[in-house]
Amino acid sequence: MNEITANHFRENLKSEVDKVIREHRALHVKRRNGEDFVVLGADDWRAIEETIYLNQIQGLVDSIHEAAREPLENGTPLEKLKW
Repeated sequence: MNEITANHFRENLKSEVDKVIREHRALHVKRRNGEDFVVLGADDWRAIEETIYLNQIQGLVDSIHEAAREPLENGTPLEKLKW
């Protein structure tokens, strides 16, 4: 995560926000007096929220890992699935 000062962020707001969105990288803004804050693109935030939600579903991560270990030839071909 990149770090900049609040003054630099204020002076370069548009370019810094554009970079955060373009690079999908959070930006840590350090303040001299007051708490620091983080700037994050909305798409990246939604992805984090979704990850947190999915990790709360008991057994889901283990089920995904178990499925990933299963050889593909043991699976059902897409054309045989009933949607």
